[in-house]
Amino acid sequence: MSRDEEHSRFVSTLTGCSQRELFLTFLITLLGLFIRNLTLPWIFLGTRYDTGRFSYWLKFVADVIFLCLPSLLAMTILSDHLLFLATIMSITSIVLLLFVIYEGVDHHLTASLKQAWSRIVEEQHRPTKFVTYFRSLTMVLVTVAILAVDFPIFPRRFSKTEKFGHSMMDVGVAAFIFQSALGSRMAKSPSSGRQLSNHSRPWYLTSTSLLFALGFVRAVVLEVIGYPQHVTEYGVHWNFFFTMAAVRVLFSILPRCFPLVLSIIFGICHQTMLKSTGLQAWILDENANKRDNLIHANAEGLTSLLGYLTIFYASLAIGGFMARTSIRVKSWIRRCFQLLLLSIFLFLAQLATEKWVDPPCRRVVNVTYIFSQLTLMTFATAVCLSIQMFNIVVWCASFPQFSKGDDPFSPVSPCLSDSINRHSLLFFLISNVLTGLINLSIPTAHTLSAQFSFPILLAYLTVCSGIVHSLEYRKVNFIRLHAD
Repeated sequence: MSRDEEHSRFVSTLTGCSQRELFLTFLITLLGLFIRNLTLPWIFLGTRYDTGRFSYWLKFVADVIFLCLPSLLAMTILSDHLLFLATIMSITSIVLLLFVIYEGVDHHLTASLKQAWSRIVEEQHRPTKFVTYFRSLTMVLVTVAILAVDFPIFPRRFSKTEKFGHSMMDVGVAAFIFQSALGSRMAKSPSSGRQLSNHSRPWYLTSTSLLFALGFVRAVVLEVIGYPQHVTEYGVHWNFFFTMAAVRVLFSILPRCFPLVLSIIFGICHQTMLKSTGLQAWILDENANKRDNLIHANAEGLTSLLGYLTIFYASLAIGGFMARTSIRVKSWIRRCFQLLLLSIFLFLAQLATEKWVDPPCRRVVNVTYIFSQLTLMTFATAVCLSIQMFNIVVWCASFPQFSKGDDPFSPVSPCLSDSINRHSLLFFLISNVLTGLINLSIPTAHTLSAQFSFPILLAYLTVCSGIVHSLEYRKVNFIRLHAD
């Protein structure tokens, strides 16, 4: 067996995992964020990051523990105990929340909450903070997975599925597509508080050009150094960067109005093409596609584009729905419940297509896969929005420790999620480079000891986070020095 074949066999799975495990893993990561926002105002007594270097980096250590460690544990040594871990973290959240409520009893709790309920969510309240939470925590999950999958400590059922099924490694591209559409739509909404620049950059400096360049560099470098590649993921030459760039190009030349209608049309056309032409069966048959030309060699990447475009337009529709939220706190809280109901509806649609069409298939992005990913992303967005609204409500209601500062997130600043969100591409590139270096340095597939592999993964995640967080620290120091 060649090195590439051995690597592909190791990092793939034939069956996948249960969908419940995906939801639990996301929930564990999000609960870590909620526990962080509950505890930090007490631990640091509302001290902001600009009080000194020690406080800034001490909060970074806390963020690694609360935001990074739960994801790492859920995908490695505690992967067989996800329900137990989620239960413990849920109980911890409830107990801490009870302490918050108890502390607010002496401050006219009922009247304060009624007042907060009708408060206006203004620009300084950071109304789109939930997008930052979703984007950064998804990035953490993806970063953990892309290296952990090369170690035996990572359960094989979480690896990429070869044909049908659910798995953690199948979530990455769909999550990036979803957050790209959601973030772009929310940034243009009046409630975002962002001022959009009219300045247009040259084509070679646009993000689309950068993605194409990164995709080309990655393909060339991996070919030159002989790095083992999982061909059935995208194809021989295609990769993640090409998919993201191609979706952006297609979006730029297609209509942008009525995204929900276009998403339905694209989804029907894509599924019809997969089934009626036999394209899906041809791609999934290991012996049918000889990869004897450029198109056949990258069949998975090219075929899946219309499916990912369907996810993109559906995400735009969800973003448009969120952007129409009223400026009152109660309207945003109502949106939380509506998003949860939407995720339930999408889940029912997924069950229907899973029964009458096919199970989810990552390689061709069939309709069941589309519904399964939209279900998970909508659920995660609803939880992120709920965490954001907690901070806004307790700040507006003047709860002790949570009401210090100019905005609802002052007592919990700085947050690693902000650093990762602002430098998301750099964070992802660093993780890819470190993944390659570690794989070239040690035989990861044969590192059987959890006592050896877990510290490597934790150090890798800490380095990736520390680099982008240090950039934010330098920015904060620059602003503070000029303010003085």
